[in-house]
Amino acid sequence: MNRPVPNVELFQTQFGGSMEGPRVTPEGLRDALHSEIRKRSSGVEWVRWLDASVALRNYSFRNVVLITLQMPYASQVARSDIWKKFGRSILENQRDREIRILAPVIQQAGRRSTLEARQGELELERARRARGGGRLVGFKVASVWDISQTDGPHLPPASAPVGGASTGELWRALAHQVQSSGFTLMQGNAGPGGLEGFTDYEARTLMIRGGLEDVTAVARLAHQVAHLRMHDPKEIASPGRLMCRGIREIEAESVAYLLMAHHGWSTGGSSFRYIASWAAEVNKREPEKVIERTGARVVSVARRLIESVDRQLRRGGLSRRHPELGTSDLDQLTTRHDTIVRPFESPEW
Repeated sequence: MNRPVPNVELFQTQFGGSMEGPRVTPEGLRDALHSEIRKRSSGVEWVRWLDASVALRNYSFRNVVLITLQMPYASQVARSDIWKKFGRSILENQRDREIRILAPVIQQAGRRSTLEARQGELELERARRARGGGRLVGFKVASVWDISQTDGPHLPPASAPVGGASTGELWRALAHQVQSSGFTLMQGNAGPGGLEGFTDYEARTLMIRGGLEDVTAVARLAHQVAHLRMHDPKEIASPGRLMCRGIREIEAESVAYLLMAHHGWSTGGSSFRYIASWAAEVNKREPEKVIERTGARVVSVARRLIESVDRQLRRGGLSRRHPELGTSDLDQLTTRHDTIVRPFESPEW
């Protein structure tokens, strides 16, 4: 059986011709991350990273990029001790072919750390606190392996949609999100400039054009809900204006894409083709950092929205988990975002 292996050539180039652990540093991984984004910041690659974020749903955007850089077809990724808990072991010929990622170093209260996180890193993390308390002080290199590099009992695939809600169920759950935000959801045939969805922040109404195909209508609603969650109305539009531009549109559309993909619905991704040029407008010298921050925000907001929608679906008895996945321990742990113990790395990774 041919098994995919990490991109050894990339690391040989990036880290001086060696895959030895000591040669791989957090700085080197960051350089590899930014180099990859610079080279591949097209709409096609953005969609690929979003799709990978769906499969690798417990990893941060930066680590999703690093994982797919080293192993493009990774589907289930974990540390060796986590694989051991599920009866799987790393194959002998894969032990020195680990996938390197950036793991947070957390300083617990009352303890001192010799590591200092870069100001940019702290800004990116938005002072995120670790589970159980503590403060982010830096990052270290961690090793993980894809399921294709392990052997053991069969596990349910990670590629199947997790949520499995119908478009009608998603519409009702998202409508609840709109109402909870203090807005009124409306459907009509007219929108400014022929828009399929828009939000009037002065009137506190959210309009979705009538007559749209079901998947499109739900995706437009998810896009507008993402705006409500992510963007300050004062930054989006002055009084009387209804649209936002650039990166904000990419962010909202990406959140909608991830929510729909979580439930097995495809929405394409053609609107992402200008991401590189929009990022360059924000930072001409280092557009890759804009894209990294955008990806981090998108993945974080999308996962919180997914959790909120899933809770609403469960409360309404609407959620229809895929019965073909069964109810194994792995399925329960990987699909429930509110589970305390997860088989794969926490979202902070």
